[in-house]
Amino acid sequence: MTLLTSLAESFSGSAARKAALEAVLRDGLPGPRTEAWKYTPLRALERRSFVPPAATAIDPALLAGIPAPRMVFVNGIRDESLSDLSGLPALANVHSTAEAIASSEPRAANFLERSYDRADEPFARLNAALANDGVVIRLAEDVRVPDPLHLVFIGAPADADTAWHLRNFIELRRGAELTVVEHHFAAGEHAHLGNALVHVHLATGATLRHARIQDEAARATV
Repeated sequence: MTLLTSLAESFSGSAARKAALEAVLRDGLPGPRTEAWKYTPLRALERRSFVPPAATAIDPALLAGIPAPRMVFVNGIRDESLSDLSGLPALANVHSTAEAIASSEPRAANFLERSYDRADEPFARLNAALANDGVVIRLAEDVRVPDPLHLVFIGAPADADTAWHLRNFIELRRGAELTVVEHHFAAGEHAHLGNALVHVHLATGATLRHARIQDEAARATV
């Protein structure tokens, strides 16, 4: 079993998401003749297989240096006990993508319907097909969040190599201001695949500061 066939086994979604999966299965992963990937060989990754994520416990002390507000995912699964959204302004709406998908509001998760038409965007296509959680951030007009919002993605040892796909969506209305810090780090050695995609909408006059801290395991693919 290869990377793409192992990931396809976990598919469940709409017609648009099925189309994204079919597109990447048809085109496969790009090779060295594709300009965007000529310095990033993917053949070894393509030969591997992955299983869906399972809940994994980590030592809470690993988060001692990351203050609230924060949302934490361990091996692609949101950990409510480690997340803490206290201190956010009332008009700062932060919740999980899973909650948006489950919402009765038709537009709550419409960002998941975005299509990726280019064959050199395989991981965006996989994310469009398979993502079922992540973080949704919406700030109303002129809302300013004084402290950084921390999005924490932790890879931890597991019984098998795991793949997760998280879609994060940030929407700032006119004049809103936010700092987001993404933390990607390991709670031990592993060789998982973490495929996180950030989708951003900024209105006129909105300000987003976005930093990403990368300290994953040496064998991880992110």
